[in-house]
Order: sequence, then structure tokens, then C-alpha cells
Amino acid sequence: MVATALDTLVDRVEVMLKDGSNVIYSVTELTEAIRSAIAELAVGLPAHSVTEIAAVADTWEYSLTALTGLLGVVEVWYPYLSTSVTYRKAHPVRWRMVDDVTLLLDEHVDPSASYKLRVFWDKVQTLEGLDAGTATTLTGPELGAIVVGAAGLAATAYASQMANAVGVAEEPARLLREWARLRLEDFQRRLVRLGAVEAASEDARVGWWSADKWDRAGSHLDV
Repeated sequence: MVATALDTLVDRVEVMLKDGSNVIYSVTELTEAIRSAIAELAVGLPAHSVTEIAAVADTWEYSLTALTGLLGVVEVWYPYLSTSVTYRKAHPVRWRMVDDVTLLLDEHVDPSASYKLRVFWDKVQTLEGLDAGTATTLTGPELGAIVVGAAGLAATAYASQMANAVGVAEEPARLLREWARLRLEDFQRRLVRLGAVEAASEDARVGWWSADKWDRAGSHLDV
């Protein structure tokens, strides 16, 4: 069977924990640690995606339930047509979310079925093989951070188990807890550096991905 990206990442975490035979940490436990580390990373480093939605005449509200892993909408263009020189250019419009999955065009225009909405949105990072993921959106440096974070989380859990076990010396648990703490601190430093790199690259571009999106309240963009 071909190894998935999850299999490869589990192997890397096992190497960091010096437990390639899973004597201490089961694959299930390491998978959960990886899942938790990805969730932590995705808060500040989501994957970016773009979707076109067919406009409906005289309709201002649109469901986003088809956007799997949606974290938030960043910008909306309307009217948009990929085949038109004029309408494939940026046309940002005001918008807001009615609820978690319903987008409202907050404009004094009458939507036409002749055009589409181009929706720019952030989504949860995915890893092939994890939770039915079929593709990996994480970059190499992000995967490296996940390895460190997952190792720290797994070691923290085992150190707590050791501390609560009867007949186990206190010193080994303390040393493992300290090792785990250092890994988690390294994980957080890596997230900060990765966030700074992304922010710098976004500052160099103009458009929906502009870095000041993080300062928006998430309701709409000013145009």
C-alpha cells in the first residue's frame, strides 16, 4: 500500500520521539497529536482558496455550505466573468456574513444571472490521509513545524501519564515534561516565523490577500 502524507508525518514524529517501533506512542496517539498541531497552525496560517458562484437574478444571499473547511471569507468580486477582459478584473464589493455559511452582497446593485461571484476564502489546512483528506495543503516548513508540535504534545501526554503512574520515579517524568516543553516552545516560534514570512509576502501583493485582512472584523472590506 502506498504511504500517505499522514504515514510519512507519523514516521517523522516517531523519529523525533525515538520510538520507531511504537513501544511508547501508538500510531493513534501520534495521529491525534498531529491533528491537534495542525489545528493550532491553521488558526494563523490557513490555506487560501478561490471559488466562483453563479449569481442568481435579484438574489443577494448565497449559501457557502459547499466550501469544505471554510474558516472565513476574505473578499468577494462581483460582477465576475473569467471569459471577459473587463469582468475578470478585480471588482471588490461590500459583503457581510448573515450566519456562518450565508454570504450577503451588501451592495445597491441588482445581481444578474449573467455574472458570477468570485469568492476568496480561508480554509482549514489538510493533510493527505488525515480525516479523509485527499490532498496536502501544508508547505514543507509547515510540515516541519507540525512534526515538532506533535512530538511535544505526545510527550506532554505521556509525561502526565508517567507522573500519575504508581511506582514510577519522578525524575524521568520531569525530564520528559521539560523536553516536551522545549519542543512546544520551538513549535510556537516556528509558527511566529512562518506567520511573519506569509505576512511579508502578502504585503508585497495587492488584492484580496492583503495582510491587513487580519485587522478586519470579518464583516466586509471597504471599497
